[in-house]
Amino acid sequence: MDDLREYLYNRLLQPLPGSKAQMLLEPPMSYGRHRGPARDDARRAAVMILLHDEGDEITVPMVKRREDLAYHPGEMAFPGGGIEPGESWEQAAVRECCEETGIGAAQIEVYGNLTPMYVFGSCNLVMPVIGIGSKPESYHVDVDEIECVVDVPLSTVGSEHVGTTVRHLAGVYRQVPCFDVCGAEIWGASAMMLAELSALMSDFCR
Repeated sequence: MDDLREYLYNRLLQPLPGSKAQMLLEPPMSYGRHRGPARDDARRAAVMILLHDEGDEITVPMVKRREDLAYHPGEMAFPGGGIEPGESWEQAAVRECCEETGIGAAQIEVYGNLTPMYVFGSCNLVMPVIGIGSKPESYHVDVDEIECVVDVPLSTVGSEHVGTTVRHLAGVYRQVPCFDVCGAEIWGASAMMLAELSALMSDFCR
């Protein structure tokens, strides 16, 4: 895992792929609003993008939300949530990852952030925090919100793997770009973050 640590440390000292990479998965009719500026009253939130080095593959754990939730039912997302008083972006991301997946805080090494994103539909300014961790033998999910954890291989979310799905957005059914991983469709802000991560890691080799 040392080569991954060295690569990530050095790569995050350079400019991020940013919106150029994200736009590949941006839903139609967004008009670049994900790039902000965010409203002054936007909720501050953070998500954890945790890289697991499994020897021949880099994977990232994502959570599948329960189908019976009022907001974003059944959607794929990174572990994350709102920042509590006194927390940093990084502290919030680690805490939420621990709560939602059961991964211990001691297993998470934070290296930096990807490009923040304004999720205008829910008025959240989201900071994607990137780190490295050891994959646990099993996940222990927050059953009130999470159905399961899906380990997403980075090799399945490159630009050559972009597909489409149909979603009900702003009262209209629209085709939106997505990644299809193990039968789980990843679209919207989470897919845009994955696209930037894929671009960031594109030069990594052992």
